[in-house]
Amino acid sequence: MNKIYGILFILTGTFAILGGFYTWGNGSIFSKTELLTVLIPWADIVLTGPLSIITGYGILNKKNWGEILGLITSGIYIFGSVLVFITIIWNNDYSIFLIIPSISGFFIGTSFAIFKIRDNFII
Repeated sequence: MNKIYGILFILTGTFAILGGFYTWGNGSIFSKTELLTVLIPWADIVLTGPLSIITGYGILNKKNWGEILGLITSGIYIFGSVLVFITIIWNNDYSIFLIIPSISGFFIGTSFAIFKIRDNFII
C-alpha cells in the first residue's frame, strides 16, 4: 500500500506544479493580476507540489520521515481541497479542472491519514 501512496504523492505533486502554472485551466499564472486568482496555484507551485514529490520519494524509499511528511502533506491536501470546494461554490464555477484535482487531493489526503492512523494505532 505504501508504494501506491508514494506514486500518488509524486504524481499529485507533479500535477500540482504543472496545473498551478496554468492556474488550473484559467491561463498562465504570469498573466493574472489578482492575488486571489493565483493564491492557490502559487501555493501548489511553491509548497504543495515540491513537498508532495519529496513525500512520495520518502514513502517509496521507506524512510520514517516520509510517513511523517505524508501526514503533513495529507493535511495540506485536505485543507487545500476544502479551499477549492469553497471557491467553486462561491464563484459558481464547476470546472472539471477544479473539481477533479480537489476531489482526488481530498481522497488521497483522507485515505492516507486514515490508513496510517489505523496502521500505527490499530483502531
